[in-house]
Amino acid sequence: MGKRSLPRSPLPEPKSIFLMKIVIFTIGTQGDARPFVALGRRLSALGHDIHIVTSARHRPLIVGGGLNLIPIESDFADLMAKEHAAMDNGNQLRIGRQMARALCDWMPLWVKQALAATEGAELVIGSGSATALGASIAEKRNIPFVQAQFMPMTPSRHIPPLWPNPNLPLPGIANLLLTHLARFLIWQLMSAPVSIMRRDLDLAPIGWRGPWSRRSKHTRNQYLLYAFSRHLQPQPDDWPSDRIAVTGSWFYDQTEEWTPPPALTQFLEAGSKPLYIGFGSMMCGNPEAFTRMILDAVRQTGRRAIIATGWGALRALRGQKDDSLFFIENAPHDWLFPRVAMAVHHGGAGTVAAASRVGLPQVIIPFLADQFYWSWRLNTIGITPMILNRRRLTAEKLAHAINKACARSVSEKARLLAPLIEDEEGIGRAIAALTHWGLLKPPIPAEPAV
Repeated sequence: MGKRSLPRSPLPEPKSIFLMKIVIFTIGTQGDARPFVALGRRLSALGHDIHIVTSARHRPLIVGGGLNLIPIESDFADLMAKEHAAMDNGNQLRIGRQMARALCDWMPLWVKQALAATEGAELVIGSGSATALGASIAEKRNIPFVQAQFMPMTPSRHIPPLWPNPNLPLPGIANLLLTHLARFLIWQLMSAPVSIMRRDLDLAPIGWRGPWSRRSKHTRNQYLLYAFSRHLQPQPDDWPSDRIAVTGSWFYDQTEEWTPPPALTQFLEAGSKPLYIGFGSMMCGNPEAFTRMILDAVRQTGRRAIIATGWGALRALRGQKDDSLFFIENAPHDWLFPRVAMAVHHGGAGTVAAASRVGLPQVIIPFLADQFYWSWRLNTIGITPMILNRRRLTAEKLAHAINKACARSVSEKARLLAPLIEDEEGIGRAIAALTHWGLLKPPIPAEPAV
C-alpha cells in the first residue's frame, strides 16, 4: 500500500447529523491520549461524532485536534509520582495496591461521568486503565465495545509475558501459563474497584477467575485493536484473527502546526545531528542521581544532545549550562525525530513507534510495564543494541550503549524498518477492522454531480 496521510487542512465543519456517536475512554498520560486524537480525527472526517473521555489535563491536545473532550476526574500525575517512588523501592505489589485504592476512590464519580458521556453512543472504545470502565459502560448500555491497546496482552505461545521478565527464553507453554498467571494476579489487585463500578452500574459481578477466564462472558467475542506495528511485533497465529487486529501505530502529526523556538533551530544547525534524550512522564525516587548519571553519560560520548525535560524524571536537568546540550520542555516527535541521530528514552509504545518510523537507533531505559517488553523486542530486532537495567545502570554503561547504537549495523537495521512502518497505515487498518467487524456505519455516498 502506498503512503497516505491525513490532510493537514482543518477538519470538516461540524455536521448536524452524524453517522454514529463514538466515545473513547483513555486515562493516563498524554502519550496514552495522543493516538486516540489521531484515530478520532480520521473517524470524525468520515462523519462520526467523537468524544474522548480523559483527564482535563489533556484539553489542549483533544480540543486542538478538533475533537470533543469529556473530562473525567482523576489526579493521574500525582498517582504516577507515588507509583514511581514505590517502584524505585522494588515494591511492585505496593504500586498495584496504590492504583487499586485510587481507583476505588474515583470509581463512583467515574461511573456517573461515564454514563453521562455515553448518552446516545453507539460504540465505546477503551484502553489501558479505562478498559474495564469502557467495557462495563458498554455492557450497561448494550452497545459494542472495542479494546485498543499498545502492547501485546493476549496470551500467546510466541510472545513472552511482561512478567516476570520478557528477556527470559521460555518454551511456548510457559509463555501461555505465565501470561495467564499475570492476568490472574492483576485481577486480584483490581477486582475491588471493578466490583464497585459494576455494583454502581447494577451489573452482575465478575467471578474470582477474572474477566479473562474462558468461563467469563465479559470478554467472550470482545474485539481488540492492537495499535503497534506488525514489523515490531507480528500478530501470532494463535490469536483469533476474527476478533483481534494488529493495525500499526496511530500517529498524530503536528509538524505543520508546531513552530520550534528559534534557539532550538539554531542548536540543530550549529553542528552534527544530536542525540534525543527524554523519558516522557516517567518519574523516579531519586531524580537528582538519575539526572547526574544521564548527564555524565552524554559527556562521556562527546556528543551533542537535546534533552526533553517534560514533567518527569529529567526536570532537574534544567538550568545546566553546556553548549553541547539543549533543554526543551517537549516537542512533537514527528517534527524533532527526523532531525536527531538517535533516541534515548523509556521505551513507551508511542516513543518506540515514533523513533522507529524515522529509522532511529534507540537506547531504552525501561521504568515499568510494557517498556521492558519493547526493550526486549527492539533488541531482538536489532535496533536497540543492549538491554539495560535502570537499577544497575551507570554513566559508563549508558555511554557504552549509546556508542554501540551508533554502529553501522544498528543504524542500517533501523533505517530499513522506517519505510515499512511509515507505509503501514495503522489508522486506516483500524477503521477497516472496525468496518469488517460490523461496528462502524459506512460513510454516506456523495450525491452524483448533476
